[in-house]
Amino acid sequence: MDNENRNLDDVKFRELVQKRVTNPVSAVGKDLMEFRSNFQQSAQVLIDSVSQILNTVEEEFLQDLRQELGHVEAGVRSRLEPELRAQMESEIRQQLESEFEQRMASAKNSGADTALQQAGARLRLLEAALKEITLQNNQVDILTCYLDKAAQFASRAALFVVKAGNLVGWQARGFDGDFNNASIKTLVFPADRDNFLRKVADTRTACSTATAGNPEVMEVVSRFGPLAPDAVCAIPLVVRDKTVAVLYADSGLVPNSTVGEHSLEIVTTVVSLTVELSSARAKLGIKPQDAPAREASTAPAPAGPPPPAGAPVAAAAPVVEPPQRHVEAPTWQAPSVGSGPSPSQPAVAAPAVAEAQPAASAPRSSTSDLSEADQKLHNDARKFARLLVSEIKLYNEQKVQAGRRDKKLYSLLRDDIDKSREMYEKRVSPSVAGQVDYFYDELVRLLADNQVSALGPECPGPVLSSQ
Repeated sequence: MDNENRNLDDVKFRELVQKRVTNPVSAVGKDLMEFRSNFQQSAQVLIDSVSQILNTVEEEFLQDLRQELGHVEAGVRSRLEPELRAQMESEIRQQLESEFEQRMASAKNSGADTALQQAGARLRLLEAALKEITLQNNQVDILTCYLDKAAQFASRAALFVVKAGNLVGWQARGFDGDFNNASIKTLVFPADRDNFLRKVADTRTACSTATAGNPEVMEVVSRFGPLAPDAVCAIPLVVRDKTVAVLYADSGLVPNSTVGEHSLEIVTTVVSLTVELSSARAKLGIKPQDAPAREASTAPAPAGPPPPAGAPVAAAAPVVEPPQRHVEAPTWQAPSVGSGPSPSQPAVAAPAVAEAQPAASAPRSSTSDLSEADQKLHNDARKFARLLVSEIKLYNEQKVQAGRRDKKLYSLLRDDIDKSREMYEKRVSPSVAGQVDYFYDELVRLLADNQVSALGPECPGPVLSSQ
């Protein structure tokens, strides 16, 4: 009897365990397996979607870029050597594919959405830069556009041209303070002095490095001021197997800034090939038909007389003259630079063009002629104007781009500009405000990218207060 009761209790216990424990656990296990299966399927779908987007972006960009380059070649294709076309396509394709591989790998390894947006924005910026460079008609325009676009991928950029073996400063972007953009013209690195710019020119190999603990780099960057950037990059501009110039770019004085050396190398390659095409067109007597002429400024004329038309340009020399109203383009004779023309291959000299400068507020001499107190007032006014305009640009990027494109910056940003001008006029010393309108200068330089016409016809010109 006891055995029967015990057996009965065991059966009831097992039934109770089966009902209360085993069955719910089994159900939970099935739910977990189903959840795992659904999660794996969803993750795979997401990965496939991101991969498809990346592939689509890559294919569309390559297709658009090849189409634009095809338009540039169309006018001279029948007269240019096949080797030149093959070289252009091969070099651009290789560097673009390398850039894409690195960008796409970064996008896949980090946050997909954020990385894809950043890569897309940078590629669109690169595409626009390449397109604008290939539309330029002569060496001055090509090199000026080259520096403008290089400044989009680095905080500071400068171009040193090779003259009589020396590296001579030509133009710069982004330098501020005691050493500014105009100061680059005072720099000459002799042929017999070793530094990293000289090595880049001699080896025709780009160099990207940190400044810390590198004396060859510090020898160059110390010429720009007491503070050194974190990272620098130098890229040779090679035309027909000869280094004709070296692009210097760095991260500026802002901590943790970077230099887009891969984008700069792509831009430099296109500049090199565009210069060769320009030279070939000139020798063959072909006039570019697709490249639009530069638009004349429609903004109010600045104070002071403009430079006379046809002003002479100083001859090329190892020692660079102080900044002038006109810019001398390097006179290049392929395959060498700065040398005399050969009997079989005359030099192709770029015409003199006016340098794009902000509209001057009023004729003025250097502030070095002023007293120390007056110099401080001018420097403070200039810095305050730069801060105000920088804030307008920072918080209105889309409007700034649209305003530059449609030449109506002032009408789009009227409220911000007028409020900032009011702040500027309240703070700046009357003695400074009666001589120079630094606020207007910064509007032209920072907001309009040195294109006065981009401000639009509604924008008032420089304002000088009565003292």
